[in-house]
Amino acid sequence: MPHKDNKKLNISFSVKKKIGNAVKRNKIKRRLRSIVNDAVKIISINFDFSILVLAKESMLNNEYKNIKETLFQDLEKIK
Repeated sequence: MPHKDNKKLNISFSVKKKIGNAVKRNKIKRRLRSIVNDAVKIISINFDFSILVLAKESMLNNEYKNIKETLFQDLEKIK
């Protein structure tokens, strides 16, 4: 039976195809990855769970700072 490494954060990002073309979807995923990398350094996230982040269409038009604040708040709630 494989041993689960508790030192790695298991987080996935999902962006629906109707949000935009591949370039726009990848931009959202890059932003989310960057925000989560910053969050892991600041917030003590529980590594016992897998996290799935679902992107919304509003992320395309929103500023990076607003997305970061919202995601930080959500991660604080679930830590």
